[in-house]
Amino acid sequence: MEISLPNINNLIAVIIPPIILFPVYYYFAVRLGIYDTPIGRSSHVRKTVTGSGIIFTLCLLVTSLFTNLNLSYYFYISLGFVVLVSFVDDLIFVKNSYRFIVQLIVMGVLVSLIPVSENNNAMIEKIPIWVGAIIFGVCIINGFNFMDGINGMLSSNSLVVLLSLAYLNSTLTDAEGHLIQFANPIIIYSLIASLIVFLFFNFRYHAKMFMGDAGSVGIAFIITYLIFMLISKTGNLSYILLFSVLGIDSGLTVIYKLILKENIFIPHRDFLFKKLVHIGKIVHIKVSLIYASIQAFINAIVIFLPINKSVYAQISLVFILISAQIALFIIVRNRYTKTRISNVFIEKKTKD
Repeated sequence: MEISLPNINNLIAVIIPPIILFPVYYYFAVRLGIYDTPIGRSSHVRKTVTGSGIIFTLCLLVTSLFTNLNLSYYFYISLGFVVLVSFVDDLIFVKNSYRFIVQLIVMGVLVSLIPVSENNNAMIEKIPIWVGAIIFGVCIINGFNFMDGINGMLSSNSLVVLLSLAYLNSTLTDAEGHLIQFANPIIIYSLIASLIVFLFFNFRYHAKMFMGDAGSVGIAFIITYLIFMLISKTGNLSYILLFSVLGIDSGLTVIYKLILKENIFIPHRDFLFKKLVHIGKIVHIKVSLIYASIQAFINAIVIFLPINKSVYAQISLVFILISAQIALFIIVRNRYTKTRISNVFIEKKTKD
């Protein structure tokens, strides 16, 4: 299959904005003191520039001015609104309840942009699906936000997801051999270019810049839109596995915290990737690469396994791969949980 790429003018419009805007943001953030100062539960030890994730949205907007991206104004308004609220939260603080309400609203707008049947009866039948999609979308946003905790984690995994989506967008065909393009490729390439530039600042032993909530929420919003469009165009439910590694870690950790009746929004180290860093003493970028590699392996299975025509095969694949990831998560988590309990016991015994 031949992979279609944007023309040279579109490539320039995609590449130049992040190359300019990220260094500019870093320059002014340093002078304005926009830092994330480490606290007891932080995974970093130095104060680091934060909030740079707003540049992802700005790059997309600039790219839109010079290309034929042609996204709905409602998409831009919703994305800008939720990212702006998240950026304010990076700078000061926004109550969790306010952010949750904003996420519900923008996700409702996003779901309304996904193509559906115009038949009235079909639309009524789809109301539960729309409600489920909104809830699922809010979960994705918060899942991505939770996973932005160590250097390169969210950016490298998001890059894997977007490269997978770019491949599918340029190679998927229907029964007659016609290309199924579920989204304008420029939106995907714009975010890929921004992530590559951001990785220069973030994928280090000591990161120079964090994306903050503005970045994680913005990326999650765009990826959610792309996934919904992909599933709507193809009817292939197994594509929800394209970001399942982050979903498993964040989802099971949230369930674990809720069972213990703990506040899931208070910073903590109960995510598996944080245990690997703080208890396993594995460097940040290595943990990020492990997660990204597992996600790339899963995406290869989803993309190249010929199951598009069978709903039962799709559901079976989702069940098998999610079950395997949950089992792996529990096995690794139990190992490091036991290590932590053992260390606490040894410290207490030594003091006695």
